[in-house]
Amino acid sequence: MIDGVRRRLCRILAAIACLFAFTTPASAHLTPNSEIRLDFAPGAVKADIVVPQAEFVSATGLVPANAPADLARAKAEVLRHMAVRSADGRAWRIAVDRIAFEQIAGPPDLHLEITLLPPPGASDRQLRWQWSVVTARVPSHFALLVVDADLAGGVHGSRELVGALTATRRELVVDRGHAGTAALFANAFALGAHHIAQGYDHLLFLLALLLPAPLLAAGGRWTGRRPPAATARALALIVTAFTLGHSATLVLGAALDLRLPVRPVEAGIALSVLVSAIHAARPLFAGREPLVAGLFGLVHGLAFATLVGNFGLGALPRATAILGFNLGIEAVQLAVVIAALPVLIAMARWRHGPRVRVAMAAATGTAALVWLVERLS
Repeated sequence: MIDGVRRRLCRILAAIACLFAFTTPASAHLTPNSEIRLDFAPGAVKADIVVPQAEFVSATGLVPANAPADLARAKAEVLRHMAVRSADGRAWRIAVDRIAFEQIAGPPDLHLEITLLPPPGASDRQLRWQWSVVTARVPSHFALLVVDADLAGGVHGSRELVGALTATRRELVVDRGHAGTAALFANAFALGAHHIAQGYDHLLFLLALLLPAPLLAAGGRWTGRRPPAATARALALIVTAFTLGHSATLVLGAALDLRLPVRPVEAGIALSVLVSAIHAARPLFAGREPLVAGLFGLVHGLAFATLVGNFGLGALPRATAILGFNLGIEAVQLAVVIAALPVLIAMARWRHGPRVRVAMAAATGTAALVWLVERLS
């Protein structure tokens, strides 16, 4: 009877935690349950595991310190109480990429970043997750297992709940079905398009460079107008140079599996927006916009490269995903340029055009300056 009440109570708590967890940012962990977030990519699965520090220490008696010896004991405790198996029962290889006691939001937690590799011949989209960390000693505790991302399956930016692992339910089956090369390409394309469409700093940099494209510089000011055909050529050169720049570092980052510090890359992007905004108001490098677009494109590509690190293993799937992702970026850029071309030409001929251009440049520069300060501080 008591066990039945406990099981019902755990299910109720799990449901409440699900509602809370799925309405807060993915990086926050404000509830006393554990969370296991899975990121599926061709050939591998990444797992981001969060265990509340207080519950972990209470259950294990270990010291919550980041000294190597303490982390080694914490790692061994977690691995002792978890396993990942294929449908036929063979064990997946588990590699702990990072482990730390840290406080990100709310109380401190034990964080682990894990790479999971299926056994030879086993599907990389089907697994049995076995878990009894903390729950083996604290029956009221539970762990939510969610799919955070699945490139081939089209899940990105939303969370799909698999279920709750409890003291009495120590295994959950995750089956993402079959996903072929076409689905991988299509979803990577959509991810690239979504990323650039929501990447306001990337688009503002490009638009600020395009603002003076219909104009000619003289005496440190934008004065004369270019013919429409020359404007179109200038736009094409700028966009092509930007594409080549960010594609180069994106592919290089994928090939070398680079893990770059986010803050300096994001600060470099903010700086690029600031420079292009100033140039839109007063010419700094008139006639050399393609060169600047290409150089700053290298920096923007470094930001894109942080995403392709999760595009999985295997040359063909990885190349397919990178191609789709890059083409998604280019599709949005092309749409922006096609929409902006007639507006820019008309604004260059409008008597209030210079004031509007300077106002737009000032607004863009202000936003870039705020981003730069935020990203450096």
